[in-house]
Amino acid sequence: MILLVELVTLREAITYSCILSFLAVGITLLYKTTKVPNFAHAALATLGAYVTYSLTSLLGINPYLSLPVSFLIGGLVALCLFFLVLEPMRRAKASVTMLMIATLAFDIVASGAINAYADYLQTTFKISARNVSLIRMDFQIASLPGVFLTSITLIAMTVILLYLLLNRTYLGISLRASMENQILAETIGINTTFTLMLSWFIAGGLAGLGGTLLPVWTQIDTGVGMVFIASMFCASTLGGLGEIYGAFLGGFLLGFAELLGTVILSKTLGTWVIPYRPVIPLIILSVTLLVSPRGLAGILVRRRSK
Repeated sequence: MILLVELVTLREAITYSCILSFLAVGITLLYKTTKVPNFAHAALATLGAYVTYSLTSLLGINPYLSLPVSFLIGGLVALCLFFLVLEPMRRAKASVTMLMIATLAFDIVASGAINAYADYLQTTFKISARNVSLIRMDFQIASLPGVFLTSITLIAMTVILLYLLLNRTYLGISLRASMENQILAETIGINTTFTLMLSWFIAGGLAGLGGTLLPVWTQIDTGVGMVFIASMFCASTLGGLGEIYGAFLGGFLLGFAELLGTVILSKTLGTWVIPYRPVIPLIILSVTLLVSPRGLAGILVRRRSK
């Protein structure tokens, strides 16, 4: 019985780590291209969750069939943020701080729109739209839930596709060049506006994918994205804001630290520590910034230089 509980906890930690990695890699990608911490990432994750919930509840389709739709809508909303808000401010020479505040303002507006949409679902279609889940719609293979298998498969495919895009295509090489030096990339004929569009679309799409998995894994509400905002930024910082693949590593390390750490502390100190789980990523973030502000990637760079 104890072994079964430990296996379930490990399975939950892996699933959560995969979801966190989807959210963290988008933050890292945008920071590497535009140097802007995107606080609207929380709203994009919530949007992906409600796209899945809406399609499943209204049309009765399998939640996983909404993955491409969530990716597309998340990417398009991220492009709207870039074109309508950030790009005009960038042309006006706005500082990074002002751009960051603009993403926070966009998140507030988007959260209000999602709340209005939830009310619309409740009043028009007479379905619950707050504190809901789709766990009952999940499938199982060999006693393993579908969200566990799907999250692992998706994260593996994402790593492979990102590697192929960034290292084996002209478009990806142009994107990497824009990341390293935008002005120099423009001088050799690279359309940096298009590469920025691509990075925002991919980041928004990945946030949508992470959000899609949330209602199949846990209960969601209109503020579910803000629940994970500290964890996704911590995972991105832990992996290294300058390294895309570090975000995957940071997501898994933080995911395991959060879930397994909470379980260990609750068994050692008592169940009263469970509500304080959100403190764990804040502690890890503080230690990371004090010891290695560049995250795990910074440690590896220092070792290589030595």
